Amino acid sequence: MVNIIAGTRQDYDRLAIMFNDQTWSRDNMQNYFRRIEDNLYLVPLLAPDHGFDGWMKTSTLPVDVFVANPTFLDAQVTALFASLLLAGLPILDLNDLAGDAATGVNTISVTVDETHQRSSVRGRLAAVQQSHPGQLHLSLDTLATKILLCNSDSNITAYGVQIAPGAALPVASNFNGKVTLHVQNVTSRHEVIISAGVFQTPQLLMLSGIGDESQLSQFGIESVVHLPGVGNNLQDHDEVAVNWRLKNNFTLLNGCTFLSDPIKDPCLQDWLTSDHENAYAFAGIFDAVITQSSSSLPAPDILTYYIPALFPGFFRGVPQEVADNPNCLTAVVLKGHPSSRGMVKLTGSHPQDPLDIQKLHFQAPGGPADIAAIRDAIKRARSFVESTPIGLLVDTEIAPGSNVTTDDEIENFIYNRVFGHHACCTNAIGPDDDPNAVLDGNFKVRGVDKLRVVDVSAWPNVPGFFITTPTYMNSEKAADVILAAAAVRAV
Repeated sequence: MVNIIAGTRQDYDRLAIMFNDQTWSRDNMQNYFRRIEDNLYLVPLLAPDHGFDGWMKTSTLPVDVFVANPTFLDAQVTALFASLLLAGLPILDLNDLAGDAATGVNTISVTVDETHQRSSVRGRLAAVQQSHPGQLHLSLDTLATKILLCNSDSNITAYGVQIAPGAALPVASNFNGKVTLHVQNVTSRHEVIISAGVFQTPQLLMLSGIGDESQLSQFGIESVVHLPGVGNNLQDHDEVAVNWRLKNNFTLLNGCTFLSDPIKDPCLQDWLTSDHENAYAFAGIFDAVITQSSSSLPAPDILTYYIPALFPGFFRGVPQEVADNPNCLTAVVLKGHPSSRGMVKLTGSHPQDPLDIQKLHFQAPGGPADIAAIRDAIKRARSFVESTPIGLLVDTEIAPGSNVTTDDEIENFIYNRVFGHHACCTNAIGPDDDPNAVLDGNFKVRGVDKLRVVDVSAWPNVPGFFITTPTYMNSEKAADVILAAAAVRAV
């Protein structure tokens, strides 16, 4: 995963002001980044904003792969590196406080360990389970269907969750159609913490009677707590890819089929037998260029990342397109802090009913400005490729295509090809006087005792440029809040 926390100062400082709580400030949140990071590429004495003993290992471009495989440094890779040196002034660090609002070019940090394997939450959970026997129980292939609530005269309290072992969502690979679910109850001693994500967390709240009462009543769900913000405020970074076909393949990708079976993927077979010294050691992105689309904005808002592969976006069939086209270059333009606001709605009262997800790209008042910012960034990416060494190796532009030249044509391309993979914000944190605030500043669901939401849905605005690491930071903050609350109850 990409590990970037730059661009989040306005997000965190806004929360600090909102709650009059400096623990939310960007400067203080850096402490949580230090806590989780195990940096593998910097020196502690020279990197005081980084961590070196956390659970999340971070690295950068695996130079050792090129040392082990000199042929990977072909004309295409060499020209791309040379071109990126000309893309702007270097940003020394996108994850320290000084680099939060920097513009220029940076070789990004990723969550990849010293053996070129992903450092992830899965590894963290497995390590905790091993180090604390009997204290962490994981129920796989299990669907949470409802939050158990006790509704007394004085208050509403969460005391557990209802689960359906073996059941799956419609988007899961093991989904075999909607069925009558066989459920079990799991009760809690202290609190219920929901981390089901941007789509399923609001669904779970609404199925439990927490949400907009007018929507719940459509499906015969009794309203327990009227919170109209549940499922609203859906946000995502707007991304659009520009693709070029090169005259020759990237040697790095030769033979790679991007399949999970080493018999069918020579690169995977090689990766398993070569100490992980090939293309699969890379996180995909070589470098990122950060710019600011307007001087009226408080911080840079455009990040363009370059990939030595054909990547049109997260669409069906993309892995096969990547495998079939080892001679392509991609620049993905990402718009930070976009204006779009969408929603997640129920289509029924059954946990396996599909959701109605509407992103509503560019339909908010700031939509035209977002379109213009992305359009101009596409123009810059095109100009950059044409005017630097990599341009000499380009055969043709695949998308938008050399025939797409006017502003209207580029904007039409954006409308048709925009994608995103950072969806968030559907149970937003907010102040007491905000009727759409689902959570308070301590992640508590408003109107319900002993119930918190700790996941990407809690963001009030999509943060920075990449949301994974900032969400981990929020989770660490939530852990402190939860532990402090438990200590108070124990007194």
